[in-house]
Amino acid sequence: MPTIDETLKRLADTFTVRDVMLVAPELKCASGSEEAVKIAEHFPDFDVIPIKHEETLTDYYEREFRTTKPIKFDSVISDGTSLIDLSEILEERRFAFVLRGRQIDGYVHFSDLNHHLVKLTFYVILQAVERMALESLGAVHRADYQTQDVYLSHNLDPTRYKQVKKIYGETGEAARSPFSYLNICDLLRLAVKDGTIRTEESVIKSMKVVRDAAAHADENLVSRYDEVPRLAEVKRACLRILAGKS
Repeated sequence: MPTIDETLKRLADTFTVRDVMLVAPELKCASGSEEAVKIAEHFPDFDVIPIKHEETLTDYYEREFRTTKPIKFDSVISDGTSLIDLSEILEERRFAFVLRGRQIDGYVHFSDLNHHLVKLTFYVILQAVERMALESLGAVHRADYQTQDVYLSHNLDPTRYKQVKKIYGETGEAARSPFSYLNICDLLRLAVKDGTIRTEESVIKSMKVVRDAAAHADENLVSRYDEVPRLAEVKRACLRILAGKS
């Protein structure tokens, strides 16, 4: 079975910005600043209008600032950039142009963080964190029901313990273990309490939000730009935990 590190490396090698970007031929481009302004008026959802000179993207008009700027190094990323890293890159900027070889070949916007491949990447990372948190609790999650029940009654929040026990009791013969009904928040809080993982409560809550969004096709990882830092924070925290640096 592949290790966590091998799985993450495979994700990084397999899914990159080129899989989610809008390719250059599909961009709504202008031939100059004046045309860019007119296009922006007709397409209010576009933050950026690229400007093309002789089939080469050289500048862009930015709606927010109503200015035309040249495409410089700090607004360009490689098409081989891992989707794992994309949230941190877009934490610093709302968009980026994508370089392939020696030319601009595409464009990526923070809304592209909702692409199903980005969601899959976060789901896999968070699943790995959840598994690590569970394994860090030792043999208790493989113990008999009575041992598990005592452990959870002493370590879970009382309200949450009652919820889990109720769900377990209602499941009847299909019930496997009370641990089967713990979510990523529960497991991380138990691991933090046991001292096997260190992370902040605010990060644990953010992980739950991102995990839920990643697991549902109709939910977004980010609905507004100010939610991008949360996604980047979750990414950093996950990799720290998985690397044993929490």
